[in-house]
Amino acid sequence: MENLVQIGSGSANFDENYQDGFTSFAKKRKRKFTLYLVEANSIHIKKLKKSWRKNKRVKIFNFAITPDNFNKKKTNFFYSEDDKPDYQIFSNSKNFVKKHFPNSSINKKTVPCKKITNFLGENLLSKIEFLSLDIEGMDFDVLYHLNLQKFDIKNISFEHLHLSFWKKYKIIRKLLLNGYYFSGMGFDVRKSDWMFSKKEKKIKFLTYLLPLTPRRIWKKFSFSKLI
Repeated sequence: MENLVQIGSGSANFDENYQDGFTSFAKKRKRKFTLYLVEANSIHIKKLKKSWRKNKRVKIFNFAITPDNFNKKKTNFFYSEDDKPDYQIFSNSKNFVKKHFPNSSINKKTVPCKKITNFLGENLLSKIEFLSLDIEGMDFDVLYHLNLQKFDIKNISFEHLHLSFWKKYKIIRKLLLNGYYFSGMGFDVRKSDWMFSKKEKKIKFLTYLLPLTPRRIWKKFSFSKLI
């Protein structure tokens, strides 16, 4: 039985403006799996339950996942009223929301949170087939501070679109040192995600070139064959 984990689930495929590639992937998967969905924004939970109501092996959690160096039990998230009705840009960074909605007033909401290692440990997730991260600006910190030696995660998809050159370099170096290699674009249908996988074919040179690759080029990369 595989374990699939999505952190930042949104409304699955019930969002009015957004198709979720991870949801489509999981629903087509022929292998048996248990699905763990984590979403900080409570507005999505009802739709998530509706999307997966026919699958009994789905566990849905309504809190924020934070890096292992974050010690608070609650944190502030920000959103724009102009992002109605699904509020996809729900982030702990006010500047991140402001970047998407520069002329909008920004609202704040306090949500409970949990370190990623604590969440994985509490759910006995020592082995994970696919881990998907789409957490509006926190992807780097959560992944960078995660001890990848502690968990057997075969494939990791995360949003790279808003990372600086140095953050891209640092996260790629960490993944390479832990035996991961770039395997194609990740779950996001707009190609905003990279997929890194533990596999035999090691494309180290291409992996190191990713931070230098302009958007017009990486948009042409194919999706990972694993999806």
